[in-house]
Amino acid sequence: MTFSVSKAASKQAMGSHSWLGLLVAVFMYWVCLSGTLAVLAPDLTRWEQPQIAPGVSYDPAMLQKAYEQLLSEHDSFTGLVTMRLPTPDVPKAYLSANGQAWFITEQGTLGTPKSHPVTDFIAELHAELHLPHSIGELVVSVLGVMLTGLIISGIVAHRRILKDAFRLRRQGNPVQSDADLHNRLSVWGLPFYLMIALTGAYFGLAGPLNKYYAEVLYEGDQMALFADVYGGVPAAPAYNGKLDLPEAFRQLHQQAPSAQPLFITFEKAGQDDQYLLMGARHHDKFIYSEQYRFDAMGNYLDKVGFAGGEPGQEAIFSVYRLHFGHFGGPLVLLVYIGLGFALTVITISGINLWLRKRHQTDVVNDYWVAVVWGTPVAFACAALLHWTGFVAVTGAFWAMLALLAVYSAIKRNPAQVRRQLVAASALTILLMAAVHWLRFDLAYTDPMAGFINVGWVVIALLLGGYWRSLAAVPVANRG
Repeated sequence: MTFSVSKAASKQAMGSHSWLGLLVAVFMYWVCLSGTLAVLAPDLTRWEQPQIAPGVSYDPAMLQKAYEQLLSEHDSFTGLVTMRLPTPDVPKAYLSANGQAWFITEQGTLGTPKSHPVTDFIAELHAELHLPHSIGELVVSVLGVMLTGLIISGIVAHRRILKDAFRLRRQGNPVQSDADLHNRLSVWGLPFYLMIALTGAYFGLAGPLNKYYAEVLYEGDQMALFADVYGGVPAAPAYNGKLDLPEAFRQLHQQAPSAQPLFITFEKAGQDDQYLLMGARHHDKFIYSEQYRFDAMGNYLDKVGFAGGEPGQEAIFSVYRLHFGHFGGPLVLLVYIGLGFALTVITISGINLWLRKRHQTDVVNDYWVAVVWGTPVAFACAALLHWTGFVAVTGAFWAMLALLAVYSAIKRNPAQVRRQLVAASALTILLMAAVHWLRFDLAYTDPMAGFINVGWVVIALLLGGYWRSLAAVPVANRG
């Protein structure tokens, strides 16, 4: 008995395969591009509110005053009540509760509400692709697993990987050109890409892994697992609403003189037995922070032990800084941005190579061009439309991108659409920077906003240069 597939079924399967491949590539592109920008998330929040003056000094008594104002204005709290302390990388103190946040003034009052919808849009696109939280995180983590597999299989597939490491043919055959660009960039940043893939996979898979470990090692008791990893709930005495935040800072300094306070979580906020969790960075450790706990009157209770605990604990609380490059200062951030952009280009060139090898042009080509070059256009337009006060960033982005996809499908000329969208990307990003300058009358209290806008201008100029280079490419070689 022989098994055969009809031509119609084979053609239909090939079409499904193409669409599935395109969908995965689109998701990977969005995650890589948004991740490159997300490296600068702390700076982008400052760009969105440049009227808030930066500063790293603070008075614990004024912080307590702001917290007490919060308690007087809110009867109850859902979720955590946290206070971010100013540091050189995030030089603004703010208090968060009930889904809102306020900057803390020098006088100890709750000031301007903290709002950064453009940065939130970027972060949420990177973390969950704007899908429902649990689904989006899982999808992004699976992409991390797939990227790991692609990296390993790519190494195995290219026997001349080291010999050809610096071979880059940018003239002549476009298939060779795309292949060289894809392979060379893949080799140059290989350790970085593997690290990004593995740490990215961890974020969404942590939940399922926790359930598995709890089932195997703790007889299904997840709370026991969390207590071992994150620390149990301390026995804190009740002080009937009294609080002494300055004393907690003093005792933290006694316990860890060189540690830099990062944040405070007010556990059981406003209740008689509330207590404080203070996160502090140890500069000789890679962990995000050690967590010290104090009762309401500032008496030291204990610490969780991330800084000197089991290797697994340190690894878990180092993943975030490693994934986003939040260590080592501006030079490390620039390296992450450069390599993140390279990974984005690898994603694009890989699909371009696949499309060229198909030896046909159809709607898949049209949609791919719309996604790649429509995304920066839609992003800049969404920010501009949001600043008018009429639309949300996320809704505007997806609406604009859908319109560009429809336009590309109607036009049925990927090369021409690409050139048009590259030009539109340059112009809209330049316009976004100009409008931002005008919105704040060119007077930034926070200089970081000026640096970010210069960055946008540089990106626009680079896109303009790329647009000009496309004009010199023969029509047959465009794609």
